[in-house]
Amino acid sequence: MSAFLGPIHYWLYKKIQFQDELTRTIITNYPSLISSLNNQFGVVETAALEEVIDGSNIHGWLQAQIIIAEERYAGAVTGLLKEEKLSLDQVKEMIYNFGKNYQLKGTTATELYKELQDLLLDGMPCDHVNLPVEQNETIASWKRTADLHSLHWEKLGSDGSIYYDLRNILLEAMLSSSPYTYKQEDDLCIISK
Repeated sequence: MSAFLGPIHYWLYKKIQFQDELTRTIITNYPSLISSLNNQFGVVETAALEEVIDGSNIHGWLQAQIIIAEERYAGAVTGLLKEEKLSLDQVKEMIYNFGKNYQLKGTTATELYKELQDLLLDGMPCDHVNLPVEQNETIASWKRTADLHSLHWEKLGSDGSIYYDLRNILLEAMLSSSPYTYKQEDDLCIISK
């Protein structure tokens, strides 16, 4: 099986698991929501990739895991907000605290950008969602070429912009111990000193 798996598959699987770890963190104290998400969307695999992947359909299996991770995250936040278990501010605080546990280590903007790309789930690599614009020591900017996230939120009757608000908070937290900041201007994302 491992002969068919390349570094890109492990890289993508790590990104899927990172997003699901975020989801599991915000729902950990809500067992009924966990059960509901498992039943409605399925479960993201956590075993070693070579043990669980469908070797005859590697691309399809990974795409299915992406969808499960995306829908679980949208379902978790939407569920907590709709059932009034948490306010949006409380969810933001949980996301920020999660991000603080994943402080980025890069010393240049380009290194920080690469670290983010190694963690954040933006579809399949062939989707080319993030297009680098400027990359150097003090600034890394990229243009988001597609929105692969909002549809999962809108399918649940939620506002897709919540995803990006929460992502911005996550990135701010991940950069909070560095001299760099993150901001988004429309579809342009910027890490700068």
